[in-house]
Amino acid sequence: MMRIKNNVRLVAILKTPVVWIGVFAAILYSSWPLGFFLNPNVARSAFASQLEATGQPYNWLFIALDILSGLALLVGGSLQFLKSKNLITRLCVVGYMIFAVLIIVAALVPFNCNSLSASCTNVAHSPLIIIHGSASIISAVFLLASIVLALMQLLYKRVFRWFNTVPMFLIACWCLIGFSALFLDKYRHRADENIVQYAFITICSLSLMLSVVLIEHLSTESSKEDSSQLSS
Repeated sequence: MMRIKNNVRLVAILKTPVVWIGVFAAILYSSWPLGFFLNPNVARSAFASQLEATGQPYNWLFIALDILSGLALLVGGSLQFLKSKNLITRLCVVGYMIFAVLIIVAALVPFNCNSLSASCTNVAHSPLIIIHGSASIISAVFLLASIVLALMQLLYKRVFRWFNTVPMFLIACWCLIGFSALFLDKYRHRADENIVQYAFITICSLSLMLSVVLIEHLSTESSKEDSSQLSS
């Protein structure tokens, strides 16, 4: 009976506009599959960020999609921040909103570097590469923090127990991607690095969707708790 009730609650959450905004933003962020149709040379041999580089075909489209994704997340985050009353839940929202700001920064400062040549090695003379790389890395840290905090809240409140395996699985995927990146950085398998980066972007998109869903659920639970306390 409880599981049926939770399923109904999940369906109701998935129908909320803010969740659809999050899904929309996550899909836009994972625009890399378009590269195989619009710029296959780069998509098959370079980093996904190179699709936005100056002079690349349709670079404006990939930049626009990242910016639109970030703006959508900021809109959805604002709505969830206003709805959330719990400090930790609000920190979760702030986490993915910072992610949104940083992906906009990364899109506005394209990765103008051929990852297959030595031109990427002298980053000291390429501040834009440093800005783009730093924004990309820091944004991932804040997104991961958002989903970890949301999971901790779920475990603490002992709600959504059957669904907790999903964020646990995603966090495990984050760890796997991290270990893969370290391994490939050591042995320099460029083709595999490309695959790992696409997997990482996909994990980020799934994490965005999940973070929005979990925050919406936590906000709803907090509102119910407040109502119960007022009625008592």
